[in-house]
Amino acid sequence: MARLMRNPEFRQRQWEHRFDQHIAPINHYVDTLRKVAGTDSVPYVPPMYGGIKARLLSVLRDPGPKTQDKIGGSGFICMENDDPTAERLSNLFAGVNIPAEDIVPWNAYPWYINKKPTPSELEAGILPLKTIIDLLPNLTVLMLHGGEAKHLWKRLLRKYPEMSRLRVLDTYHTSSRAFWTKDPIERDRRKKDLADKFIQAGKILQIETSSVFNTIPDLSRSHHTTYEVTGTSAIQVDTIRNEKNRGEVFGFHEGQKNQNISEGVRKSWEDPEIRKKRMQKNAVKVHRHGTFIGDFTSLRQAFKVLGLPDSKHIPFRIKLKHEVDPIDQTK
Repeated sequence: MARLMRNPEFRQRQWEHRFDQHIAPINHYVDTLRKVAGTDSVPYVPPMYGGIKARLLSVLRDPGPKTQDKIGGSGFICMENDDPTAERLSNLFAGVNIPAEDIVPWNAYPWYINKKPTPSELEAGILPLKTIIDLLPNLTVLMLHGGEAKHLWKRLLRKYPEMSRLRVLDTYHTSSRAFWTKDPIERDRRKKDLADKFIQAGKILQIETSSVFNTIPDLSRSHHTTYEVTGTSAIQVDTIRNEKNRGEVFGFHEGQKNQNISEGVRKSWEDPEIRKKRMQKNAVKVHRHGTFIGDFTSLRQAFKVLGLPDSKHIPFRIKLKHEVDPIDQTK
């Protein structure tokens, strides 16, 4: 399945919104780490995650090459990066229905080195991890992936013993190297431990209060339908929420034509103020595996950003419109 960070438009949207309210404190701290170290190798956390409203902190070892924009990466630490470790992490979270809105990713050593951190480098990672934890008032579960993350946590507890109050699940890294062993029984044991810890994390979050990160629109003005977009070479979109804009057009983005809209409505788009107001409408909200992907001004724009074939957006929109209002098709 195609990774979202491969899509330039999706990546650009994440970049433009990296200082949105929910994620700004974390990424401002990333800027602080960059400034102090004199390097921009600490990747940002993309706004698709829950930011300061997240309930789960996922800690791996160090940023991989796909987090570095200077060498062709995204510039973000993200499970939508184009690498197997990120993809395995994404699939594990999706398998236990933990959406990105409930997660913040981090690394034991947050600077890019692409190798095992030394003991002194792990020591340098203590304060950054403590700072991130302090930014998460709703933190319920801390997941430690791999030996370095576990070692860092032990070091942190020696300095900040009060952190022992947190619910910690330690398990294996999602890299394939974590399962390199000649013993197939041991390999299966490690994989099972990893899967079981994600199941456990999912159960903990289900028991606790539901996520405070609200991405659900007013249900009195919207309709929720689940679809599977098949026959594409891009991602599967599993949830589209459509807002009816009070019976007007669906917020068509610039350049979109539709022969069925009235001449009066078409002309109204020529008014800059009307266009501005309509473009501010969130015509569709897209989710993937329960993870909120973003708001879009039209279904066509969503298809474009997500890399789905443009030829399929019109029949998909017609089907969605029928689901929203199966009786009155005149609006």
